[in-house]
Amino acid sequence: MNLRTTMWLSAIALGSNLAQAEGELMVMPATLKVFNNHEYVVNVKNIGDAPLYLAINLQKVTNPGIEPEIKLALNQLDRPGMLASPDKLTLGAGQSRAINLKSLAEPATEALYRLYILPVRAMQVDDAPESKITAPMSVSVGYGVLIRHMPPPAKQTSGLTHRCEAGGITLENTGSVRVVLSDVAVQGTSQKRTQLALFPGTPQHFAGKRLQFMRDEQPQTLECL
Repeated sequence: MNLRTTMWLSAIALGSNLAQAEGELMVMPATLKVFNNHEYVVNVKNIGDAPLYLAINLQKVTNPGIEPEIKLALNQLDRPGMLASPDKLTLGAGQSRAINLKSLAEPATEALYRLYILPVRAMQVDDAPESKITAPMSVSVGYGVLIRHMPPPAKQTSGLTHRCEAGGITLENTGSVRVVLSDVAVQGTSQKRTQLALFPGTPQHFAGKRLQFMRDEQPQTLECL
């Protein structure tokens, strides 16, 4: 999902030609680092002309750095590391509110969450065929804020190792925070990535014998003979 600092929600008229006002949602910031024992907020503001009804949902990314992402809602986690409140908001025209983020524990390694803010409008479909569902529906456009749950600075370490296995190279982060690599290319294949984020506990495998990339603006090459 692409992050945007401004999101438009257009009201939809069913069975009517009347134009309706629009609510315009602004969310700041687009990404946020959260440390334990500190308070953090994400600010939302309606700079449009109509009310916005917002559903708020915090999810943990269980395979950070890999596409597609796998995410779990907090109620699916045995020990969620963070909470967001409230889970619903109503914003009138010109109104702004804060969504509070709270760390529940100090993470040993960096974890990734996404805070979804969904403008929701309930509608009743009156003229749908009887064979179709005619219950109220929700129209929503998601806005995702990237949340990095961080260990304290004194406990942040950086490390990278590799293994030769399954006919290729597996990269593994041995530190406590993510390692960002750029210009990643596997020799002899079409595998190329402009940027790669390697998180602790989430190794990534490349099907090739020679891997080239930039780390901290320095070129590196790994080979498996």
